[in-house]
Amino acid sequence: MRMLDDKQAQELEDNLRQRYELEWDKSRVRDLSLKILQIKDLEAYLVSQIESEAWSLENFPYWAMVWDAALILADFMVAQEPVPDRRILEVGAGLGFVGLFAAARGHQVTITDNHPDALAFAMLSAYNNKLSAVSIQLLDWHHPELSQSYDWILGAELLYNPKFFAPLVELCDRYLAPGGRIYLTQTAHFKGQYIFLEQTKNRFLVRYREKTLLHDQEPQTILFFELRRPD
Repeated sequence: MRMLDDKQAQELEDNLRQRYELEWDKSRVRDLSLKILQIKDLEAYLVSQIESEAWSLENFPYWAMVWDAALILADFMVAQEPVPDRRILEVGAGLGFVGLFAAARGHQVTITDNHPDALAFAMLSAYNNKLSAVSIQLLDWHHPELSQSYDWILGAELLYNPKFFAPLVELCDRYLAPGGRIYLTQTAHFKGQYIFLEQTKNRFLVRYREKTLLHDQEPQTILFFELRRPD
C-alpha cells in the first residue's frame, strides 16, 4: 500500500475518529523519535468495550497495544545496520511500532496485520513521520498473499493463542528466503511459546535469550527468539 496523500490521510483520520478517541504518542527507541498514533486512554476504552460486551477474549483488540515485547524488538531493529537488498516482513504488527522504527532506521520493511484498523493507525503514523518507503498491507495468516519472500520475518507478542501457531509456522516457512532469519519476541509469562517451538522443531533451528525490561517499575522478562532453517 503506497504512501497516503494529504487528503487521504485526513479522510482516514476522520474515519478513525468516528470510532476512537485518538492521540499522538511521542515514542523513542535509542536515538530515534517517532509520533505513534494510538487510542487515547486505551485502558479505559478497553474496559468500557468489555463491559458493554462489544468484545470478548476471542476478538479482543490486541493490535491496539504497544507491547513490551515490541519495545525489545524495535530496539533490536534500530541497532541493526540497514542493508539495501534486505527485505523485512513484520507480521501481526498491530500499530506498526516495530516496523515503523525499523523503517525510520532505513530498513526496507513491509508492515502487515489482519485488522484494517490496525493498518489505518500504522498508515497514519507512517504518513506523519514521513516514512514514504514503508509498505503496509493486509495479511491473513490462513490465506496469505504476498508477492515475494523475505530475508527477515519479525513478530512481537504473537505467541499467545495456540490456534494461530500452525498458520504462522506455515507462513514463515513459505515466505522466508533462503538463508533468512525469523525474529520473535514474547513476554515470558505467556507459555504459548513452548507449544509454538514444538511445532517448529522439524523446520527451523531455534535459539533464544532473555531480555529484561522495566514495566511500572517491575522487571519484565522478554524472550527473544531467532529461528533459521537447518543448513
